[in-house]
Amino acid sequence: MSEALPPIETVAQGHPALDGTVSDHVDGLQTDTSGEESVDQKLAEIEMAGEEVAAGWKPAPHQPLSPEVRYLHISRTIHQLITDRNRSVGIFLGVASLLFAASTALLNVKSDVVPIVPVPVLQYWCLPVTFGTLAILGLFISLLLIRARIGLIYEVTKMNTLLGLPSQRVERVNPLSIFYLMHLMVVVLGGASAGFTAGMLVFRANHVAGGVAAGLVVALVYTALLQALYYGTILRATTETKLQKARA
Repeated sequence: MSEALPPIETVAQGHPALDGTVSDHVDGLQTDTSGEESVDQKLAEIEMAGEEVAAGWKPAPHQPLSPEVRYLHISRTIHQLITDRNRSVGIFLGVASLLFAASTALLNVKSDVVPIVPVPVLQYWCLPVTFGTLAILGLFISLLLIRARIGLIYEVTKMNTLLGLPSQRVERVNPLSIFYLMHLMVVVLGGASAGFTAGMLVFRANHVAGGVAAGLVVALVYTALLQALYYGTILRATTETKLQKARA
């Protein structure tokens, strides 16, 4: 056994990467924590790399990033996209709660208050304005969710490529996914708001049946259009050819 295993000193001297000395643990902590701006700048450059390539720009020749760095960057981007999704839906629900609270308070204003705009006018228009605002906000939130979903599909595809997993595990449109259900909730609430707005405006002329019919038609059209936009945009932007380019 003594002949089969050479001494440690012999191994350390024979290998060019080993010097045979044992260093303290503190010797490895040589990172300068004062350069936070340079670290942030480097992270920003890494984050812009994919956007520049997607925009068709040709970056200057550079040393490619290691798989470890790419893995960390993709993980960070996936976390940001999920956070953006949750924040967008939270903003929609928060604005809806705030507007309804304001409308309820306005409907219970005392009659002895005399503002510049007459109180009956404010009370008459507060609910149509509230529902109309939510319908417009739901449209923008839907577009943000579609954009986040497309980005998430690309990032998960690149992550699976780094991990050696099959890309077929990435489902572009899944009716049971959290992303789809949250988008459907926003679209349904936005469609209901648009329908209430249209119904109230038509009901203003004392046409009850016409107001209900107009509200239902507007709500269904609103929901159907945004759902079709969700399916069409995601399926068109995440074709197999484009995913192959992302894997490369």
